Amino acid sequence: LIREELNMIFEDYYNYLTVEEFQQIRKLDLPQVFLDFLEIGFRTGLRCSDILNLKKKDINLKQKVIVGIAKKTNASIYIQLDEVSLSILKRRLQNTDNEYLFVNKSGKIYSVSYFYGYYRKAFDLIYSDQTDVKHKSIHTIRAGNYIFLKERGVLPIEIICRQRPEFFDIPKFDQCTSVYVINKFLK
Repeated sequence: LIREELNMIFEDYYNYLTVEEFQQIRKLDLPQVFLDFLEIGFRTGLRCSDILNLKKKDINLKQKVIVGIAKKTNASIYIQLDEVSLSILKRRLQNTDNEYLFVNKSGKIYSVSYFYGYYRKAFDLIYSDQTDVKHKSIHTIRAGNYIFLKERGVLPIEIICRQRPEFFDIPKFDQCTSVYVINKFLK
C-alpha cells in the first residue's frame, strides 16, 4: 500500500520543487507570508491545507514540534522542527492576534490559490530567460521535501511518518535524521 501510494504521489519524478529552485525562490522579493509558507512547506512536507490551518496551539516551542490533526485525513500530525522552521513559527506566533498562523489582514485564513499566484510568479522570475516556463503545482513543494530528504539518505519510512502519518500508528516517530539533514543543507 505504501509503495503504491508513493508511486501515485510521485509518479512524475520531475514534478517536484528542486532544492535549487527552492533556494532561488526564497531569495526573491515576494511577500513574507508566501516565503514563510514556502519554507514551512519545503522543510516539513506538510500539505498546503495543513500549513494554512496551523493554529497557535499546534506549535510546541519547548519540544520543537508541530502537533495537530491533518485536515485531509484526520490523522495525527507530529513533525519535529528544524531551526529555521522553528524561528519562522515563533515569529508568526508573536505577530498574530488570531488563533491561526497564516491569516490575512482581515483575519481570514489565506487560500491556497493566493500562494499559488506567488508560486507561479516565482517560476516566471527564476526562468525569465526562457520563453516556455513550465509552472509547477503548489503541491510540488511537498514532493520536493520528500525527494530532498530521500536524496540525502533519510529513510523513506521516516519521511512518510512526517508526511503521511495516516499510514502508521507510530506516535512521535523519531525524526532526528530529517531534522539534521534540513539543518545541515538548508541554511
